Amino acid sequence: MKTKLVFLILLLSALVLGNTLQRSDEYFQSQNELKLTIEFSLTFEEAKEIILRHYPDLKNDEEIRRFIVDRDIQRFVVEGVEMYYEDFEHNLFTRDPELVKREPKWSATNTLLVKHLLSEYGPRQTPFANFKSDFSPYFNPKEYLIEYTLQTERSLLPETGSLRIWLPLPLQTATQEKITVLEVIPKEAMVGLPKIDGNIAYILFKFDLSALEEDLDISVKFTFRHYQQQFDVDPEKVGDYDTESSLYREFTKSEGDIYFDERFEHLARSIVGDETNPYLQARKIYYYVVENIPYSFMAHASIDASGVPESVYSFEHGFGDCGTQSIIFSALCRSIGIPARTPGGFQIFAGSLGTHFWAEFYLPNYGWIPVDTSAGQIATYTLGITEQERSEFIDYFFGNQDPLRFIVQNSSNYMPEERPADIQSLEITMQSPYVESEFGNEKLEVTITILESFAMKTTLLR
Repeated sequence: MKTKLVFLILLLSALVLGNTLQRSDEYFQSQNELKLTIEFSLTFEEAKEIILRHYPDLKNDEEIRRFIVDRDIQRFVVEGVEMYYEDFEHNLFTRDPELVKREPKWSATNTLLVKHLLSEYGPRQTPFANFKSDFSPYFNPKEYLIEYTLQTERSLLPETGSLRIWLPLPLQTATQEKITVLEVIPKEAMVGLPKIDGNIAYILFKFDLSALEEDLDISVKFTFRHYQQQFDVDPEKVGDYDTESSLYREFTKSEGDIYFDERFEHLARSIVGDETNPYLQARKIYYYVVENIPYSFMAHASIDASGVPESVYSFEHGFGDCGTQSIIFSALCRSIGIPARTPGGFQIFAGSLGTHFWAEFYLPNYGWIPVDTSAGQIATYTLGITEQERSEFIDYFFGNQDPLRFIVQNSSNYMPEERPADIQSLEITMQSPYVESEFGNEKLEVTITILESFAMKTTLLR
């Protein structure tokens, strides 16, 4: 019996190893070096042109370089030349209220968005609120049809070797259900069943490129339902944490990009002051992030490749996008013993999916409470709204959430059970396909080719 058990273990190990590509340190180094630089595509002259478009009073290159340093515009030395983050123009506005006032057209779309969300889901909403049970925070469901297509010319792929592709799916959660995969093409290339439970949802395809004669053609269709959330928390009814529970231990530890040390705890303690109620503590941390961590698109791939946790980068630089803000919110909460995590996937507007992350913190007797600092923060750099609308909009995204969401994972840094061997351009989240190619992907060439051919379509069913 013992001999058979040992043989079985060895056989299973061989099968696992046989399904895992073996990569050299040099291979990973090549992929990581590209990740460090891939988001920095603007020369100084190109960056200068963008800056002068909005700040024409800068007189010379010296003043422009000082502006770049003072505004902490993300930059990186590529082959001996300082290059600039490709999406930094947007950040000039979100980090400078005076620029927004000088160029009011920039925030016109935000004005419509704030007014629409308040009218549909805000505190004075809503015929739909009549359907909300007093005993449940979940109501007003929206149902969506999502269609993926991925079409890559055969000539652009390696001749031989295995190719594996992971596509994100909706995750079964308290706020998201009725997940139905309607179509998978080619079904014979699907590995196992679509995974929609656990901590991250996906469908995995595997191809033998030596047998692939036609173009790579993948199609996936699925539907799901997502609920609006409205938590009416009474601070006096918040229970005590079970500090020995697995939930508490998992979501209060320092890990991955939700890293914290004594600096974070010191800041969190200074934010919450004498407050001891975790609900009110989290509320203070929410407003701190909204008011002090301005929204900025981030060079996530470079930060990831550098090995710096997103929470630390935001702590040291003082800015961040939806993912980074959610991560530092969670890190600050965790540092003082409030369980927190960063779910995400997509925001759904006007028939399109926009990548998005937010946060949740856990309260005994209530569960996971939604927090969306970057959504609430939109009102801080939007013109054409009243101060009451601004305040209501910011207030709404602490403890409430619209139903225009598509959750892929419960928190950042979760990876599929069958983790890809290749480095991914963004590993803290699966908002675009993960790709693993046995050959020809040292500089992520295959990954980039496939990502360029990937498309998503969204239809609101009801």
